[in-house]
Amino acid sequence: MPNDRAKDISKPPLWKRALRRVATLTATASVIAIAAGAVWIGSATLATRAAAVDAPPPAPITTVAAMRVSPTDAMTVTRAFHGQVEAAQSVSLGFEQSGRLNVLTVDEGDRVEAGQVLAQLDTRILMAERARLVASRDALEAQAELSRRTTDRQKELRNRGFASDQAVDNTALNLAALQAQMAEVDAAITQVEVQLSQTELLAPFDGVVGARHVDPGAILSVGAPVLDIREDTAPLFRVGIDPKLAATVREKTATITLDGIHYDARFVGFRADLDAQTRTRTALFEVDTRDPVYLSSGTLTLQGQLDQTGYAVPLRALRNGVRGLWTVMVLTPEDGALFTAQAAAVEVLQVEGDTAFVRGTLQGDAMIVPDGTHRLVPGDRVLVTGAE
Repeated sequence: MPNDRAKDISKPPLWKRALRRVATLTATASVIAIAAGAVWIGSATLATRAAAVDAPPPAPITTVAAMRVSPTDAMTVTRAFHGQVEAAQSVSLGFEQSGRLNVLTVDEGDRVEAGQVLAQLDTRILMAERARLVASRDALEAQAELSRRTTDRQKELRNRGFASDQAVDNTALNLAALQAQMAEVDAAITQVEVQLSQTELLAPFDGVVGARHVDPGAILSVGAPVLDIREDTAPLFRVGIDPKLAATVREKTATITLDGIHYDARFVGFRADLDAQTRTRTALFEVDTRDPVYLSSGTLTLQGQLDQTGYAVPLRALRNGVRGLWTVMVLTPEDGALFTAQAAAVEVLQVEGDTAFVRGTLQGDAMIVPDGTHRLVPGDRVLVTGAE
C-alpha cells in the first residue's frame, strides 16, 4: 500500500500530460507548414526565373533536293556470265606410224592451210620395202608371161594330138597361181604406199599452229602428239548460264568483253546436258573477231527483264533498315516548299550500276530524297530546292 501511494504521488496530473501533447503536435505542424511554404516559394521563384529566360530558337529547316519516282511493272537488267574463248575446231596432230621425225616445216604461231604438209617421218625403210615388192612383182610377171606362152603351146600340141589335157591344165593352173601371187604383191605395195602417205602430217583445216611438242630427230611412237592446230575461223565463247535464263538467250545476239574490249557475238546453241559441277547449261557464242586469244577468260553480257512492280531509286538514297530491309526518305508536303521527311521500308530486288530496283511501303508517285539522307531523321521538316 505505501508503494502504490508513492507511484500516484510521482505521476504528473492529467492536464499537464494533455498540454504537453498539444505543444508537441503544434510544433510539428509548424515545421511542416514552414517547409511547405519554403517549397512553394522556391517553385514560384524558379518559375519566375524560367519565364524571364528567352525560349531557344526553333531548329533550322534542312534544305534538300528531291526526286520524283513512279512505280513500274518491269525493269531491264544486265546479267554477266564468265566464260572462256575456244577455237571452233582444235586438234592435236600425231603420226599413224612410228619412226624418226625427219622434217618439221612449221613453228608455233604459223598459219597453215588445209592439206599443207607440216612434218614428215624418215621413209627409207618403207621405200626399201616398196622396192623389194616391186622387184618381186616383176619376177612374178616374168613367170606369168612364161606360163602364158607355155599354156598356148600346150593347147596347140593338144589340138594336134601331141599333148594331153593334163599338161594343158597344169600350165593353165600354174598361170592362175602366178596371177594370184601378183595380186598379193600388189596389195602389199598398196599397203606400203598407204604407210608412206602416213609419214606425212597434213593440216586438216585452215588454222594456226599452237603448241609444238617435238623437234626433228625425235623417235615417235604411234599417235604421239607433234603439233596442236586451232581452226582459223571465228572463235567460240563457252559459258555456263542459269537454266532458267536459257529461253531468253535463244536467237539473240550478245556482247562479249575480252580484255576490256567489247565484241559482238552470235548465239550458236546449247549443250543438251547440265554441267555436273555448276548445274548450268553450257551455251556457245560465235565471237566476231579474227585475232582471238584462245583459252582467255571473258564476260558475256545479256539484257533481260525483271517482271516485278517496283521503283527505280539511286543507291545513295538507301539507308540501312532493320531485319535486312532498307529505308528511303519520303517527303510529305506541308505548306509551299516545306515537306516532312518520313522513312519508308523497302526491299532491294536488283542493282544495276548506281540504281536499285526496290519494292516496299512506297505507294503511287512519291517524292524521295536521293542523297544526303544521313542528315535527316523521320519527322524533320525540310525545304525542297529542286525536284528531279
